[in-house]
Amino acid sequence: MSGASIEEEVKEMNKWRIVTYAAIPVCIALALWDMSAPAEHAHERPAYPYLRIRNKEFPWGKCGLFEMDCPKDGEEEE
Repeated sequence: MSGASIEEEVKEMNKWRIVTYAAIPVCIALALWDMSAPAEHAHERPAYPYLRIRNKEFPWGKCGLFEMDCPKDGEEEE
């Protein structure tokens, strides 16, 4: 228990409720401003000979489980 009276606790609670409701639009505005900025594209990775050595295919296909730039079936690699 704190040493404050009920009225002081309610006043403090209402103050932080107002602060929270004022901060929500600010956070949303900052997030939208940050997301609207142009992003740099990923750079091409060097084709080192020791990367992506496959002695045996994975059980789920030719590419690694989390490789996003993997060619689909029927497509050729560049």
